[in-house]
Amino acid sequence: MEYIIIFLILAITVFFVLSQKNCKVKKTGVKKEEIIMSYENDLRKILKKFEDNKPLQIEQKKKFLQNCNSELSRNIFFTEEEAIKIIQRLSLL
Repeated sequence: MEYIIIFLILAITVFFVLSQKNCKVKKTGVKKEEIIMSYENDLRKILKKFEDNKPLQIEQKKKFLQNCNSELSRNIFFTEEEAIKIIQRLSLL
């Protein structure tokens, strides 16, 4: 009898702990936009950092775009076409 009471108390405790977890799942569109904005902000920082030296700025921008292309090709949120559009959008900054 004691084991049943202990088991019920444990089961109720586990149920309440698991039901109280607050999982916030972002929608795919929101996550995509956050990733794109992050890339844009990072590129703007690079461009600002090297604004006095245009050749170095172009080189850093090129490296950054190559890195972004590599990351986007492995990212599950983006298709190949979307990745190309993002890279083109970043290249215009």
